[in-house]
Amino acid sequence: MFGIGYLPIPGTMASLITVIIYYLFYNYLNIFFFIFFLILILFYSFYFLNKTIKKSFPSSDPKEIVIDEFIGQSIPLLICENNFFFIILSLLLFRLFDITKPWPASYFDFKIKNATGVIMDDIIAGIYTFLIIYLCI
Repeated sequence: MFGIGYLPIPGTMASLITVIIYYLFYNYLNIFFFIFFLILILFYSFYFLNKTIKKSFPSSDPKEIVIDEFIGQSIPLLICENNFFFIILSLLLFRLFDITKPWPASYFDFKIKNATGVIMDDIIAGIYTFLIIYLCI
C-alpha cells in the first residue's frame, strides 16, 4: 500500500492513510464507491497474500504488508460519515484493538499462519471498533 509498510509505525501510518482515502471517497465520490473499493481490495488481498507471504517473507504476518490495516480500519469508517470525532475515535480504537488483539483476533493472529490470519485479526479489530462507535451514535 504505497510503500507504507517500510515506514516507522507502519500499521498506524496505514490506518491514517486509510482515513484520508475514506475522506476523499466520502467527500468527492460516494460511500458506495468506497464500499465497492473495499470489497475489491479484500478479495484481491486474500488472493495476493496466499500467493506471496510464504514465498517472499520470513514472517507469516510481515510488517511490510499493511493492506490488512486498510481493510480493518475501513470497517468502522463506514458508519462515521463525515463526523470528525467518530473518524478520530475509529482510528484510535482500531489501533488499540489491532495492537492488543482481544479474542478472537488473537486466535487468528497466533494460530492461523496464512492470509486468513493476517487479514482476519484486523477485520475483528475493525468490527470491535464498529460496534463501539455504533453504540456511541
